[in-house]
Amino acid sequence: MRLTSMPRIASRLRVGWLAAVVGASIPAFAAGVAPIVQTSAPTAPAPERLATDIRESVIRVQAIVEDHRGQTLIGDLVVTTYRPPGPGPFPLVVLNHGRPAASEQERAAVKRQRLESASRFFVRKGFAVAVPTRLGYGDTAAKGDPDSSVRCDVPQYKVAAKALATQVAAVVRFMQSSVDIDAQRVVVMGQSVGGFAAMAATGERIPGLVAAIDFAGGYGPGPGANAGEPCRPEELANRFHDFGRRASHGREAVPTLWVFTGNDQFIAAKYQERWAQAYRDGGGRAQTHLMPTFGEEGHLLFARGNDLWQPIVDEFLQPLGFPIPGALPMPQGGAVSIDDTSALPSDGRVINGYRKFLAAKEPRAFATNGRHWGLATGDDAQSHALALCDQLTDGEERCRLYAVNRTVVWSHP
Repeated sequence: MRLTSMPRIASRLRVGWLAAVVGASIPAFAAGVAPIVQTSAPTAPAPERLATDIRESVIRVQAIVEDHRGQTLIGDLVVTTYRPPGPGPFPLVVLNHGRPAASEQERAAVKRQRLESASRFFVRKGFAVAVPTRLGYGDTAAKGDPDSSVRCDVPQYKVAAKALATQVAAVVRFMQSSVDIDAQRVVVMGQSVGGFAAMAATGERIPGLVAAIDFAGGYGPGPGANAGEPCRPEELANRFHDFGRRASHGREAVPTLWVFTGNDQFIAAKYQERWAQAYRDGGGRAQTHLMPTFGEEGHLLFARGNDLWQPIVDEFLQPLGFPIPGALPMPQGGAVSIDDTSALPSDGRVINGYRKFLAAKEPRAFATNGRHWGLATGDDAQSHALALCDQLTDGEERCRLYAVNRTVVWSHP
């Protein structure tokens, strides 16, 4: 996908990565303010920019785990955090990434996990968010690979589950020590191996845990001759049964949501249904939501289908005491023609940006406050357009959506 930029504000342009278990998508973004001034000054590599509008920061949390060889691994998890405005206390969600690489070299190349679109959804709901990059990735790759199931014929799922749950619990405990976190309202969530981690965490005695959400959780070989067929699925069923048993032992099990698709080439839907039942048989509480298909690869729903899954998670969390919606509503129609540039709420300062929006492919979104603008294309375009525009306002009036796809959605505050 093409990345658009503009003179003078290039240093204020930020690219958001949507992390996935097997890859990432790069939406096209642009932001601006008029007038635009050309410059020929040389530019140095820009330092990593944080999403200041959602108070992004980076912390380190120590974790101690054992791998399949019985060796103890000690290292710092790099944890991306986000927070809503205000002092809190905020409920906490811990988002767990999938397994994007296998070899040490590939795992070492993994960047800090941000899961920005999912995090923005939860910040809109009033949550503080923690996104750990687990041991075995990035600068901890050389320490080992505790995520690994090791062998397909004799997979080490039990050892991996313990290492995953231990890291989730360590992040929860660290975040709960902050005065702006509501330690009694914690949600864990993840995709693929990260979903497996979230369900494993329900078997730990994590204080304040109220719900868990699993997107296509488990281990799978991926596309190919055995697409959708995980290694030793009966052993994974045993693990989920054990998670359910531990989640309900001596207490009421927390509710869990399992979201998966009918065209997942890593883990077929029949196994997700089977594992959810195994979790229930162990004593856990599981609500399943099957999406028929998603594009050509259903395993990427979490990373690339935010507009689809966010309303489902809203509905699940609402009766648990989280009524604030995080999903942005899709436009239902408007009285102004999308091509009528004279209707823009501006004295002409944003016209060039809006013309770029009109030339962009759908899905697309354009946000403005009359002076500044932001546009984004691709998955979660509305959220990104608002974020890009708001980064330029510097305390002025916040930006609002003006147009989405072919509909003008602007309304007066």
